[in-house]
Amino acid sequence: MFSQQMPPASSALSVQLLPRDAGVRADQPFAIDFPPLMAGSAVCIGLAIDWRSQDALRDYALARTLPDEHARAARFTRPEDSLRNLLGRALLRTVAAHYGGMNPRQLIRISTWGKPELEGCTVGCNISHAGSQLWVAVAAHPQVGIDIESADAAQEYRDIAAGFHPDELAALRRAPDARLATMRCWCRKEAVSKATGLGLSLPLRDYAVDPGPAAAGWLRQPPPKTARGDWTTVDLPVGAGCIGALAVVGSIGRVEVLRLRLTDAR
Repeated sequence: MFSQQMPPASSALSVQLLPRDAGVRADQPFAIDFPPLMAGSAVCIGLAIDWRSQDALRDYALARTLPDEHARAARFTRPEDSLRNLLGRALLRTVAAHYGGMNPRQLIRISTWGKPELEGCTVGCNISHAGSQLWVAVAAHPQVGIDIESADAAQEYRDIAAGFHPDELAALRRAPDARLATMRCWCRKEAVSKATGLGLSLPLRDYAVDPGPAAAGWLRQPPPKTARGDWTTVDLPVGAGCIGALAVVGSIGRVEVLRLRLTDAR
């Protein structure tokens, strides 16, 4: 078994998840009561986009992002992709300002590996989206990664696993549902790589997660040059049809999960 070959590297095998739902308006989707960010905790906030309200959502996002972000969003061919990009930047700015004291109108540069650099922000932030789901994670630890993926793997799902760690590949061959396990493995690996700040430049074979159903403590071999016992990894209840994963370099025992739903979709 995978767990016998390689013990968990995560420091917290049991993480308390505190999910709750909240209704928001399309013209003010992030005007919310933010969950408290306490020591030893993380906050994850997600919005389920209703495409019937995309005009109101776009107006909101445009008013809270900068011209360079408008230009970047305009380069997307599909309107849905453009809106997700803009809303993601608006959410990231809102959260970094609220929890980390960042100026919400400052320029956000992108690192060599594609990670937004939030100058002046005192907390770790990361963002991800898939389909209609848009999520941000915040932690007092600076290195935090979140990833959201569709639970429905493509027909060529085996190609996704190309380059995975050998122990992951062995576990996937034993999995009762190889498609779901592959997507779960990919989502967890993405969260870990994003926490390091290296993204896909981090070779997939250099670290390993357990693709099984255990929802916490699934990091088996951490990326090189990271402390083996100083990670927290946990799956997130992000919504129907999607899977989510959170990885933090540091020990946390509590994750507030706020799921936002539009109440005025039309």
